[in-house]
Amino acid sequence: MKPMLIDFAQRHSPWRWDLRMPGTRLFVLMALAALAMLALAWQQGRVIRHERIELESELARLAAHQQARAAQERSRAGASSEYERALRQAFQQRALPWEAIFRAFEAVPTVRLEAFQPDLASGVVKVQAHAGGIDQIQDYLAALRASPVFVRVALLRHELPPQGGGVNFSYEAVLAAPFRLPDSAERSRP
Repeated sequence: MKPMLIDFAQRHSPWRWDLRMPGTRLFVLMALAALAMLALAWQQGRVIRHERIELESELARLAAHQQARAAQERSRAGASSEYERALRQAFQQRALPWEAIFRAFEAVPTVRLEAFQPDLASGVVKVQAHAGGIDQIQDYLAALRASPVFVRVALLRHELPPQGGGVNFSYEAVLAAPFRLPDSAERSRP
């Protein structure tokens, strides 16, 4: 007897894996298109990754350059602001009422001023002077304390010279607000 081959699958079934079938051809064509798109996406991903690395390195270079420029601008601004502050302070020093300050120091003619050291940054003037005696020093310091030019006057030291003839003394006078630089109060604080 002759063997009989029976095929139980339908001939036109879309699940049949025969290249002669239109469903199989469509599936293979779609699979190849998906593989091509996947390869294209992978290639695009590599290009984008490479461009991102280049952009990140360029951004890092630009950020470093920008930081260097900002530091340079800050140092230039700091130097110019320091120069402007010194210039403003010089103008303020020239605008101080020096004549009134000197008149206050020369209030008692029996005392001879020998050294005058203003420290305008702190608003303090240190003076070395010579007087005929202790009572003249007391009168002189009392006259300075009564003056509106000074806030405080303090005797620092006094000594009798070896050759005699009077008393050498030094004192410190703190200038009042209208006679000192505007920012001297901030600097003189500890």
